[in-house]
Amino acid sequence: MSIIKQKIRFNSSLIGTTGTTGTTLTGNSINLMISLGSAINFIEYGEDIDNLTQIKTLDLVNPVIDGEERRFKLNPLPNDTITLQFQFYSVPLAVYLSSFLATGFTSDEISGTTNFNNSFFILDFYDTFDINSQTKIFTTYLTKKGTVPIYTIGAAVNNQLYRWYVPLSYINAQTGSTIIGYVKFSFYNSKTGMITPFMNADNIGITTPERVFFKSQLDLINKTWEILTASYPNIIIKELVTNTLYNDKLNNTVTNMNNLQQNPPSGNTYDYKTNTYLII
Repeated sequence: MSIIKQKIRFNSSLIGTTGTTGTTLTGNSINLMISLGSAINFIEYGEDIDNLTQIKTLDLVNPVIDGEERRFKLNPLPNDTITLQFQFYSVPLAVYLSSFLATGFTSDEISGTTNFNNSFFILDFYDTFDINSQTKIFTTYLTKKGTVPIYTIGAAVNNQLYRWYVPLSYINAQTGSTIIGYVKFSFYNSKTGMITPFMNADNIGITTPERVFFKSQLDLINKTWEILTASYPNIIIKELVTNTLYNDKLNNTVTNMNNLQQNPPSGNTYDYKTNTYLII
């Protein structure tokens, strides 16, 4: 809202006169009446109107977030390659297996059915392992699963997890040449519609939330990443099966949608009178 200030001189010698605008002068006092109904010309208020609309636009629409990212690759030292070995818990056998059979898939489904093809591994990178204060920085996926959940990552291996894409805004907020973060792995099972969380096999004896995370380091100078865990370079990732509350909380964040096949009408001619298709 714009406020225009004007100075009006008061002539006290005009006593007892009344003008057509409703102004009444009596002695050294004045009673100034301003009508609420008046014509306002907005031609000269374009700048004020633009400022107002821009402010309201920011109030109604979230500001644009810079989504630019930087690509980080696996640190080639001290090993050219690393191995991620995912182990699912087999309830009937009561053991951990590096096999998709333990997740409820059959051998035929693993060979290439829709349910198996639509399942994938998830890598989430956080700034801390404290689940009450952490911020997720980025997420990447492993959709090319193969028949066994054991994956080699290296420059000569075509693996989707070889490169991590880190937001530039997060990098610019750092003051050092390296960043310590925490990686969490999970698996989305398209057959059951559930998320399978994993834990760090090196942290089995830990009771804090750090149990499910893998300490990792980003090298901002060389644009590389590495996982800092005791079993490196052969990293064991076990399914988390003992924390029901955590599993339920994780799966409550997943929204599944049934991808149903359309069922078109059987007729070849549309009858607008009956709103049906006829076979002619």
